[in-house]
Amino acid sequence: GPPEALLRTLVEAEIAARETANQRLRRKAAGFPVTKTLQEFKVAASSVPQATVDYLASLEWIGAAENLCLVGPAGTGKSHLLIALGHAAVTAGHKVRYLTAADLVETLYQGLADNSVGRVIDRLLRHELLIIDELGFAPLDPTDTQLLFRLVAAAYEHRSLGLASHWPFDQWGRFLPEHTTAVSMLDRLLHHATVVVTDG
Repeated sequence: GPPEALLRTLVEAEIAARETANQRLRRKAAGFPVTKTLQEFKVAASSVPQATVDYLASLEWIGAAENLCLVGPAGTGKSHLLIALGHAAVTAGHKVRYLTAADLVETLYQGLADNSVGRVIDRLLRHELLIIDELGFAPLDPTDTQLLFRLVAAAYEHRSLGLASHWPFDQWGRFLPEHTTAVSMLDRLLHHATVVVTDG
């Protein structure tokens, strides 16, 4: 009767309020530098095919622990698309973390001091999507490269990484000093990945 209907309405309202609060917390924890939405992403003005945007917007790749690699010059919408997908993933209930490559390397580096790199990586990989923006803005030294490789190897087939770099893959040697590590890293990044090349 009516009391049950009222109770159900109250419970549903409570669940909705809790979900909204959780979503707000997840969004704050993600650390996005700006708010961007997929609706604002001008597919027509970008070089990214609509079918690719649709697939990425489905977020199926996150459930499948696949990676997303965006490569293209500055100002071609890489960060916008990554952040917009991150926001969509948060809305869909995923845990997401956004870091620039420089911040990520610094975070991992701090673990070297007290031998807690493994724990730092575990903590980062509690997120179903880890976004690494601006990869290659600054050259990485051999230690940085090893740390980044450890993270990529730990995430492999287990978590989704979303990366953006303005260097095409064949030029990653410019910021990754060790060729063998660069090759091993690319192998793991690209094995299960959607690669999107953006150009102006």
